[in-house]
Amino acid sequence: MSSLFDPQTPVDSPHPGHPRFVQVGEPIHDSVFVIDADTNGLDVEVDIEHGGRDNLAPRLTDLSVDPDNYDPGEFEWSVVSTPADSDGDVLSFATDDTEIPRYDAGYDHAAEFEADVPGEYVLGLDAPDGHHELTLYAFPEGTDAPLPRIELDGEYDADAGEFRIESNAQLAPSSDADPDDVRVEFLADDRDALATEDIEIGADARTATVSLDALGDESARVHAAAYDGQVASAQDSIELDPDGDVYLPNRPPEWIDDAVMYQIFPRSWAGERGATTFETLIEGDEETGARGVEYLDELGVDVLWVTPVVPATSAQMDLPPGGPHGYGTLDYLGIAEDLVPEGYDDPVAAYADFVEACNDHGIAVLFDLVINHAGRWIDQFVDTIAEGDQSVEAGDSATVEAWNEDSKYFDWWDRVDSPRYDEDGTQIEAAPRATGFADLQWMPNINYENLAMREYILAVADFWSGEVGVDGFRCDVAYGVPHSFWKDVREVVRANNGEFLMLDETLPTDPKFSENEFDMHYDSYGFTYTSQNLLEDGEGLTENQQRMADQYDFSDDPSNPDRLVEDILTRRDHGIPDHSRVINAVENHDEQRLLNRTAVDLADPDHDAVTDEEWDEAAKGQRAAFAACITLPGLPMLYYGQERQISRYGEGRVSEPDDHRGRTDDGSVKAHADVRPGGRQRAFMNWNEYDEAHLAFYRTLIDLYHDLDVLGPDADVTLQSTDEDVDAVAFTREVGEEADVSGPETVLVVVNFESESVRIDLPEAVDTENLVAVDDGAADGQTVSVDTVGVFSLEQ
Repeated sequence: MSSLFDPQTPVDSPHPGHPRFVQVGEPIHDSVFVIDADTNGLDVEVDIEHGGRDNLAPRLTDLSVDPDNYDPGEFEWSVVSTPADSDGDVLSFATDDTEIPRYDAGYDHAAEFEADVPGEYVLGLDAPDGHHELTLYAFPEGTDAPLPRIELDGEYDADAGEFRIESNAQLAPSSDADPDDVRVEFLADDRDALATEDIEIGADARTATVSLDALGDESARVHAAAYDGQVASAQDSIELDPDGDVYLPNRPPEWIDDAVMYQIFPRSWAGERGATTFETLIEGDEETGARGVEYLDELGVDVLWVTPVVPATSAQMDLPPGGPHGYGTLDYLGIAEDLVPEGYDDPVAAYADFVEACNDHGIAVLFDLVINHAGRWIDQFVDTIAEGDQSVEAGDSATVEAWNEDSKYFDWWDRVDSPRYDEDGTQIEAAPRATGFADLQWMPNINYENLAMREYILAVADFWSGEVGVDGFRCDVAYGVPHSFWKDVREVVRANNGEFLMLDETLPTDPKFSENEFDMHYDSYGFTYTSQNLLEDGEGLTENQQRMADQYDFSDDPSNPDRLVEDILTRRDHGIPDHSRVINAVENHDEQRLLNRTAVDLADPDHDAVTDEEWDEAAKGQRAAFAACITLPGLPMLYYGQERQISRYGEGRVSEPDDHRGRTDDGSVKAHADVRPGGRQRAFMNWNEYDEAHLAFYRTLIDLYHDLDVLGPDADVTLQSTDEDVDAVAFTREVGEEADVSGPETVLVVVNFESESVRIDLPEAVDTENLVAVDDGAADGQTVSVDTVGVFSLEQ
């Protein structure tokens, strides 16, 4: 299939894209390191900013899966105008931000920018087709205050011959800013005929009008951001059409709004090592008892995220440290041979059949796109090595004695102008050596200052979204890829499929990724870690969880279930736009299983020592956490086996006694290793033994979620008080004034984390019938018994 692939592009100009909003002191900068820097032997300390990479780069009108590098003089940036008080020194290239000097090939195609005073800046880009200009607007330097939000909307007034644009600007819930200080800055898109001066700002400084005549008989885009006197919002966009239509391009596809997501670690699905293929995922496997797409359909799954299925380094190793996870890509246009059933000459065709089978069951498929880094033994990286030990078995001990700087791919990879040393001071890589994800050698980082590499990865995005036809991308380490490139990717995929979904992995959640980039976001630092801490009484924080605790200041006890609702409301304080979707999940492939964390000593695991009573109590807590996923605003997600108590009944990937993964040199267990003795986050699926009642609970909750609009992402949530001595949380959900609502418009929800049922006194306006059929407790007047979760109709 890939041999016939003709990559496309939705743009006809190398113009660098839509206007940008920044704040003074907030640079558009592409750091050479993402998470960590290897400083062995360098005698330096490096402080790494976690995420926020960005640059300004030309769009590419032609795409190729093997492009030649662009000539250094083919694109040239300049400063056209700045505010009167600016010194004009706002443009830069390949800026150093650590004591380790970065390698710079000198192309200067991708620019960096930092405003020195508030106001409007215009940059110029001379390209082969002529001169282009890009506007950037800088608000004053910001503070640590919670972010405001905007959500553009508009309509055409035929009588007045003009479009009216509403910003719907809002202060953050906990903001102490004066509402009267909120203003919205509107910018026309430099690529369109509409000029910013033709946008008339309303007296309230939050609305705008645009005359139909100002469009020049072509569509026009308007971009806006709010500023509340302290800090600026993420920007939003609206498109005005000369026929009077209004479009909101920066919105999620509608099909995601009532969806439930399911994640699969594919090589564990069959329940046995080496037994999973796409045929297993479609049809199941009689020998292992595995089931296929029909199982997901019966469970109520709407969206399926399968971790990487491309050829990758880990899948080629006998005992990969994290299991055969596939996050070190060796072929961006291929499918791993071990997942392809017999009878296929083209591995991609087998994957395409899998996508079609899922779609036939009403299940959308997300392709796990890993473009922050690749696998060390991908051809385009191997070609840059002139001399060294590059055997797969060498792993992170691979050496490079000399680089092939004549390789056309040499500058496709992030590099620093210093050697790499082992802990004993031995040089293991010559300068300029490549950086990697967490600066690991076997996952080299991609250089998004190189336009040829950008062209190649955009062709990859076009292949999977267009040629193969997946329904969306889950984007690994999204915070490690420049914002400018995600904007390019979104244009490509939305040109192929207007309902294409983009899901980012950002840690922590960052509203900047909602600016014409992503539709849906992680919330690991919020909802996921809160759920885990609730069931551990706040003990045993991982490094990521501690980072979350340091960043988010909650006044309540971290073991208080009210924190779950607070996490949802905090998304607004962090500036996440109301139209963005956020995942509610208690675990994924990078996080320890919730049941494991609750029932098992992770540092000294002995599953056989856990009694049935202890397992049952832990499983009840897991069900309560999932009930919160379903009943609170957000998109509920399950990680495979969660619904079958995989921690209790599944088999881990470590094969004793010769498998030493997840152990220290002294033999003790690394409690936070991805694959370790007692670890279950990448375990084999337990098909033959499971808890039927536990599975039935999940099916019932998912059905209820689909049946009740009031549990959808847009319904309001309000925390309600509960007895301080009861380990439970209560809240109301309210749809609002919608004309056609399935089920009640308002419900009261009670989620019980106690090991036993709790009795709740309901107000007179609340119907005592529990809509959760499997949790139907007895009622005595307005007093009801709630085992795990109660959902009760409430009069307006």
